[in-house]
Amino acid sequence: VLTHAHFDHAENAAVLSDRLGIPIAMAEADRGLIASNAAQQLYAATLPGKIVLSASLKEFSARPMDAFRPDIWLEEGDELLEYGIDGKILALPGHTDGSIGLDVGGKDLIVGDALMNMFHRPTVSLLYHDREQMLESAKRIGELGERTVYFGHGKPKKNRQWVK
Repeated sequence: VLTHAHFDHAENAAVLSDRLGIPIAMAEADRGLIASNAAQQLYAATLPGKIVLSASLKEFSARPMDAFRPDIWLEEGDELLEYGIDGKILALPGHTDGSIGLDVGGKDLIVGDALMNMFHRPTVSLLYHDREQMLESAKRIGELGERTVYFGHGKPKKNRQWVK
């Protein structure tokens, strides 16, 4: 399950799928990012975000991903029990149009880059495609109640309503 299709989360999807004989799953709204991570414009509001954005844009052009075709298109509310995972998909757009999360067993939450924990305090993503959607997704995560949140960047942390 890819939380979104940026290279730092998806560049080995084709190899792992082939070697392990497993499907690739992601949201269809990120389909265009497979061919080019620059397909959805990114923005940054903070100085650290602008530094990360500059580095990311350079990487997007320097490190194209191996092409892959997802086997499964995921949507809000999809359950993964048939794949052996007690989890449900949450649409968390903002970082990318197709950013998703995975609510695992009602106690763990994988959020990809919908949130980050890079500076010892969880925050919204440093980069976003749609700021309003990103803020709505962060609010939604905060309203889910206590979970252990697993970020795309940074150590996991208990969610005790720290997302406002």
